[in-house]
Amino acid sequence: MKQSILWKTCGVIRIFFFALLVLSGVPAVKAQTYSDTLSVTVYYSCGSGSISGDSCNRKSLRSFIEKLDSVDRKFIISPISLSVTSSTSPEGGLEANRQLSSLRAYSLLDYLSSRSETFRSVSSLVKCNVEELTTNHRLGKVLVSDYPGLRYARLDLHLAGEPRDKLIVKVDTVKDVVDQPAVDREEETDSVVVLPPVVDFTVIKRPLLFVKTNLLYDLGTLVNLSVEVPVTKKLTVEATLVNPWWRKKSKCMTIHLRHVAITPRYYFKETVEPYSSFFAGLTFGSGIYDFQFWSRKGEQGTFWHISPTFGYSHHIAKRWKMEYSASLGYLQVKRNKYTQVKDTKYGEIKVRDYPWVTRVLRTPFPTSLNVSLVYMFNKTKRIRHDEQ
Repeated sequence: MKQSILWKTCGVIRIFFFALLVLSGVPAVKAQTYSDTLSVTVYYSCGSGSISGDSCNRKSLRSFIEKLDSVDRKFIISPISLSVTSSTSPEGGLEANRQLSSLRAYSLLDYLSSRSETFRSVSSLVKCNVEELTTNHRLGKVLVSDYPGLRYARLDLHLAGEPRDKLIVKVDTVKDVVDQPAVDREEETDSVVVLPPVVDFTVIKRPLLFVKTNLLYDLGTLVNLSVEVPVTKKLTVEATLVNPWWRKKSKCMTIHLRHVAITPRYYFKETVEPYSSFFAGLTFGSGIYDFQFWSRKGEQGTFWHISPTFGYSHHIAKRWKMEYSASLGYLQVKRNKYTQVKDTKYGEIKVRDYPWVTRVLRTPFPTSLNVSLVYMFNKTKRIRHDEQ
C-alpha cells in the first residue's frame, strides 16, 4: 500500500515538472529571432560619382529604406556585417577609376544615412567593409553596351534581432551593462565606423576637339590634317587642310596642292562613346594645284567642290578612334596646261601653252576617300551638386 502511494506521488511530481518544462518553453517557441541580409544596387552615369536620379535607382533605394524601417518596427535589430562593393567601367584611367569607385561607394552610404534614421543608427554600430573594383583590364573584352552595368554600387546589410513584444529584459543584465568599466565600453566602440564626409559632385568629360590624319593620304606623301569640333551631342564641324608641296626638277616631278575644306557633320546615334556611329555631312572645299609627272608637260589650276560625305567612326582606345568616309559631289576646275622650259634668260620656267585659253571642267567626281586615325582631346569639369 505504501509503495502504491509512493509511486502515485512520484507520478504526480513527474507530471508537475513536465508541465512546468512545457510552460517555460512556450515563450521560446513563440519568440522567433530575426536574421536576414538586405541589399540594394544603384547605377551611375559615365564619369559620375553621384547617384543618378532615374526611376530604377529611386525605386530600389525606396524599397530598401522601407524594408529596413519595417524590420526595425518589429524587431530590436543589431547589425552583423555591412559591406559595399562599387565598380567602374573601363573607359577612364586606372587611378581616376579607383577614385571614382571609392566615391561611388561612399556616395551610396551617404545617401542612405541622410535619408534613413534607421540606417544611420545601424551603420554606426558596425564596421563597413568597402570593396572597390575597376574594370580597366576588361577594356576591349566587353561590349560597349555592357558598360552601364559596370557602373554600380551594391550594399549588403546583414541583420539579426529579437521581436520587440517578446523580448524580456532582465534588470540585472541592464545593470551589468551600466556598471561595466569604462575600458570595456571603449573596447565595444572599436566596431563603430565613422564615415568620412562625402563631397557629392559629378565628373563631366566632354570631347573638346578631335585631331586626325588620313592614312591613305599619308601613304602617298600628301601632308594633311583635320580638326573636328563638337557643337552639340550629334553635330560637329570639321576643317581639313591637304598641302603636299614638293618638286624634283631632275625628274620633272611636281606635286603642289593646297586644299581647304569645311564639313558640318551629323552623327545618327548618341552612344556611350561620344561621336561613335554612322554620320553624314556636306563638304565645301576649294584650292589650287600644280601637277607634273615625269614630263616637261604639266597642268596648273584652281578648283572648288560641294560634296555629300558619308562615313562611320568608332573608338579603338581611351582617346583614339578610327574613321572611314568618302565623298562624291560636284567639282569645278579651271585648268591651264604648261611646258617646262630650260636655259631661258630667267632660268628654268613654266610657260603656258595657250595663255589665252582657260579650260573649265564641271563634273561629278569623288573628292575624298578617308581612312583616318583620330585623337580626342577631352574637357573635364567637376560640378558640385550645390552648384547645379
